[in-house]
Amino acid sequence: MRAVLQRTLTRTLANQLRSYHASVLPTFVSTSSPEFTAKSLAMDELVGDLETKLAEARQGGGPKASERMRNKGKRLPRERLGLMPMRWFNL
Repeated sequence: MRAVLQRTLTRTLANQLRSYHASVLPTFVSTSSPEFTAKSLAMDELVGDLETKLAEARQGGGPKASERMRNKGKRLPRERLGLMPMRWFNL
């Protein structure tokens, strides 16, 4: 009986694996599990933190630093990059 059950289970799993397209990997992740939900919320928090830090970095030091550069008669790095011809970037 055990051998029959094992063969049936093996065939069922083999058929399930064959039903997937070659470019799609099968998954056994349960998106409704509490562990998945907790990890998903933690990842969303980390991504939000990263986006906040990137927004701060894009400001280039904040308004105080940009005002100091402009008072010296300089342009901000992003402004200087905007003036460069695209051929300099070898695109």
